[in-house]
Amino acid sequence: MPEDIPDEVWERFERDSLRDIRTSAPKEPSARARMVAERLRRLDEEAARRQAADSRALGRRRRKRKAARGEGAAGAWRPDEWRSAPTGPGRSARSERARRVWSVVIVVGGMALAIVLLSPFRFWMWG
Repeated sequence: MPEDIPDEVWERFERDSLRDIRTSAPKEPSARARMVAERLRRLDEEAARRQAADSRALGRRRRKRKAARGEGAAGAWRPDEWRSAPTGPGRSARSERARRVWSVVIVVGGMALAIVLLSPFRFWMWG
C-alpha cells in the first residue's frame, strides 16, 4: 500500500468498489423461479413433441386444412392465466345472463344491507 495516499481515500475507494460490485453482479434466480422455468420448459418440449407426432400422423391435405383453420403450428404452449375464466365465445349466453343477474342481485343486496346498517331504527319496530 503506498504511503502517500491517506486512509480515508482508501476506505472510500473500498466502499465504492464494494457497492459497484454488488450493483453490477448478476442476480441468481430463486429456487421457485428455477422450478417454474424448468416446468414450463418441460411443458414446451412436450407440446413440441406432441405437435411433431400429430404432423407426422396427418396427411398433407389434412395438414393444409388444419393450418387454414388456425389449428396448426401456433407456437409454444402457454399456460392459462391463473385467474382467468373463459371469455368471449367460450362462454355460453346462459352463463352470461346468470352472471349479469347475480351481479345485479349482489349490488342491490349490498345497497340494502348498507341502508339497514346505517339507519337500523327506521326498519326495526320496537313494539
